[in-house]
Amino acid sequence: MKSYAPFRLLLSFFCFAALACHKKDKPQNPEEQLAENRKADAAHNNSITPGVGNVFYTDKLTPNATNQLVFKIAYNNDTLAGYGKINSSGQLQYLTSTVLAKKGNTELLVTELFPEVSKSRMYTILNGIKGSIVVEMNHISGTRVAMSVLDLDWATGTSKVIKESYFENGKPTANYSSFKLTGEGGNRVYNCAEPQPSDDISKSVDNSLDYFQCGGHAYDTYPALQAVKTAITSAIESMKNAGQTFQSKLDQLNALQANYSYLNSIFTSINDKISGYKFERTVLGGLLKQLEELINKLKAQLKPDVLLVPFEQASDLNYDEVTDNEIKLAFTLIDNKTKLPYTEQPVGVDMAFLIPGTNEAVHMESKFTSTVNGLVTFKLDPTTIPNYQAYTTLTAKYAFTSDDWTKSATKPITLYFIKPKLVLGSGGTVPFSFSFETGVKKTFKIVNEDGRAIVVNYNDVTLVNSNPKVNYALLKGTSDFELTLSTDELTDQTTTVDVFYKQKKLQTISATVTTACGDAPVINGITLDCASSGIRFNVSFTAGGSGIIPSGGSGWCDPAETCYPVRLYFLNPGATEWSIAYNGYSASMVSGTVNQGVVGIYIKNCLSGKSAAESLQAYYTGYRWRVELMNRCNKRSNIVEF
Repeated sequence: MKSYAPFRLLLSFFCFAALACHKKDKPQNPEEQLAENRKADAAHNNSITPGVGNVFYTDKLTPNATNQLVFKIAYNNDTLAGYGKINSSGQLQYLTSTVLAKKGNTELLVTELFPEVSKSRMYTILNGIKGSIVVEMNHISGTRVAMSVLDLDWATGTSKVIKESYFENGKPTANYSSFKLTGEGGNRVYNCAEPQPSDDISKSVDNSLDYFQCGGHAYDTYPALQAVKTAITSAIESMKNAGQTFQSKLDQLNALQANYSYLNSIFTSINDKISGYKFERTVLGGLLKQLEELINKLKAQLKPDVLLVPFEQASDLNYDEVTDNEIKLAFTLIDNKTKLPYTEQPVGVDMAFLIPGTNEAVHMESKFTSTVNGLVTFKLDPTTIPNYQAYTTLTAKYAFTSDDWTKSATKPITLYFIKPKLVLGSGGTVPFSFSFETGVKKTFKIVNEDGRAIVVNYNDVTLVNSNPKVNYALLKGTSDFELTLSTDELTDQTTTVDVFYKQKKLQTISATVTTACGDAPVINGITLDCASSGIRFNVSFTAGGSGIIPSGGSGWCDPAETCYPVRLYFLNPGATEWSIAYNGYSASMVSGTVNQGVVGIYIKNCLSGKSAAESLQAYYTGYRWRVELMNRCNKRSNIVEF
C-alpha cells in the first residue's frame, strides 16, 4: 500500500495542476470583464486628473432634446452629471445644466446654464426636497456680474430677494445702474463663441464646459469668484441675524457655499482634459436621468409672474431714414398680481429682428429690464444691417430669456430707406442732355427721391467723365456742389458724366461742352450785292473763341438777349428810335468760319435792272440801316451803319 503513495501524490499533483490550468483558461463572464475594464479606465482617468474615475456617456443623443442627460463623471465618491441641448443632427450643442451629486445622491447641487444670454443659477436638492434658496448670476460682460440670492416659493413661483450684489472686475459696485452700458437695462456682452457640435462627444463636452463658463458660475481664475463667495457669506450672515426661523434656509446657504467651491474645484481640475479620458457609452438611468424633466420644470418656475407689455408711445416701428435714426421698441414689465411695473429684480428679455417669413435673424440682442421703472428698450439702426436696402419690412420677435424662445411674440416693422436723387440747385429736374459753356459752373444738389431734403455729405460725391478732351472741376459744399466743364478744343465737345454718391451711380448726364466765347466780334466792313436769295448785306468780321452766332431770328424778343444774333436795325424817316427788323430778314454764312469770314443778311429780292443799293432804296426810301454781331456769351460787336 505504501508503495503506491508517491504515485497517488503525483496523480493528485497532476489533477490539481490540470484543475488549475482549467480554471485559468476559463473565459471571464461579461460582468467580470466589464468590471475589469471599468477599473482600468478609472485608473487611466485618475492618472490624468487625480480624483476622476469612470466617465459615462449616454448611448444615444435625442435630436432636439432641450435638457438630456449627456454624461456622468465619477469624482472621488461623488458624481458630476451634465445635461445638454441636442441639435437636430443628434449632436451636443451646449450644456444646459449640471448636477453635482454627493453623499449617495442625498445632496444635489443643480446649476442651470443659459450660455446664449450669459446667465446661470443654482440651488440644492437635499434628501429629495428642493431648496428654496436660489442663487442667480447675470454675466453682463466678461468683467461685470449681477448676483441675486433669492428665497423662492416653488409652489407659487414668488420670490424674495435676500441679497443683491453687483461686481465690476471682482469688486462690488453700488448698484445695477452703476455699470449699465446703454438704455434702461444695458446691453450684455457675449465673450464666448458657441461650441461647434461634433460627432466626437468627448470633444463636444470639453468645448461645452469651456462655453459653460460664459453663462455659468466661474472658475477659480475668474476675477469675480471671491466677491461672489463674499456675497453668499453676507447672505448667510443676514440669515443668522434673522433668527432660528430661518435655520433651514441657513443650512441651504451653507451647503450652496460649500458645494459651489467644490464644483469650481472640479471644473478647474477637469478643464480641457475630458477628451483624454477613457469613457463608456451606456444607457444612463437612475435619479440623475429622472432629473431631466424636473430641471426643465424648475427652470420655468424660477421666472417671476410677469408680463411684457409693449410701450407704444415710446416705440417707433415705422422707420423712415429721412426722419428717423433708428427702430425703437419699448416694453414695460408688469407684475401680474399688482398690475404695476415689476422692479424687484432685472428680468432678461431677448430680441431678434427677423426677415419676414423666416427664422433668419439680421440682428439679435438681449437686455435686462430696469429695476427703477420696469422698462426695457431695444434700438436698431437698420442701416447697419448688411445689404439693408434689400429689406422693406422686418419682424421683431421677443421673448423672456428664461423661456429660450419657447414662448415669444412678434411685431411688424416697416422700413423706408433714403433713395438719393440728383437735381439742379434750384430743385428742378436735371435734363438728360445738358449744355455746359466752357468755364461756367452749374449747381446741383442731392435730395430724396420724393424731393425731401436729406443730410448729404458732399465729400462722398464722385464723377466719371468719358471724354478726355473735357476737363471738369468739382467744388463740394455743405448743401450742394458746383460742376464746371471746359475744353481747350476749338470745337464743341460731347461727353457723358456719371454722378456717384457713396459709390452708387445717381445719374448719367449727356453734356455738350461749348468752347469759350472769346472777345466781342469785330465788323470789318459791309457791302451790298444781289444774290439768289435777295438783297444781301455782306458783313465781313473776325471773332475769337466760339465765334459769332451766324443766324437771324423770328418773332419778338428782348433786345438785351441773343435773339437775332446777326442783327439788322432800321430807322425809318421821321422816327427817333432804331428798331430790330423782326421777321424781316434771314442770315447765314457766305464764306469762311464763325471766327473769320463773311455773314450774309438777306431781305427782299433785287428789282430787275437795279443794283442791290438801288433796289434797297426803292423798297425803303429814306431808311437808315445798322448791323450788329453777337457770340453766345452775348458779347457784341461794334455797330456799323451804312
